[in-house]
Amino acid sequence: MVTRWLIAALLVLSMPLLRAGEVLDRLVATVNGHALLQSDWDDEIRYECLMSGRPLRDVTAEERKATLDRLIDQELLREQMRSPDFKPVTSAEVEKQLEIVKADYAREHESESWSAALARYGLTDQVAKDHLAVELNQLRLVDVHLRPLVQVDREEIETYYQEQILPKLAGGTPVTLQQARPKIREILVQQKINEQLGSWLEALHSQAQISLFDNGRADSGSK
Repeated sequence: MVTRWLIAALLVLSMPLLRAGEVLDRLVATVNGHALLQSDWDDEIRYECLMSGRPLRDVTAEERKATLDRLIDQELLREQMRSPDFKPVTSAEVEKQLEIVKADYAREHESESWSAALARYGLTDQVAKDHLAVELNQLRLVDVHLRPLVQVDREEIETYYQEQILPKLAGGTPVTLQQARPKIREILVQQKINEQLGSWLEALHSQAQISLFDNGRADSGSK
């Protein structure tokens, strides 16, 4: 409570320093004292719409709220990255992923360039890089933290092969269980990691101090 009112007081005190016509970035939430601002929320919505190819005007109030929830989850996971054992992704890895994203976008949207898409959603190349860095770091953190906890046994692999692989092979190229085993194991590992991620986030939420402010409304835009 002290942190919440302290942040609010600081924002009020900063108002005389604003230039005429400048809009104050509003506080929408705090996570263990870390402020999440309206601009953070807006950028996340715009980035998600860019990546999914959705117009900003189609984003519903429920979807905006879900995006804020994901921002809170991101901050909780970001705190876990402060461990000395965690190695964040490099700028080269982010650049490589951005090139993949650009190539995918070019294949799917031949009539619009990547730079034009960024402009349409009110984003920049740097904002896209920042979001990709967050995604890559989260994937790395989740994998490092949860993969060692996952166990996949032989019976699970064989069941998946019988129920998911064989029915799709009718008349096609035969794939033996031995050939499919590594891929099936990784699929099952990823499924279990996703299941455990939910429980991990619930635990992080229960230990965190999270405050939401009802003066923030994510911008759905006019595009």
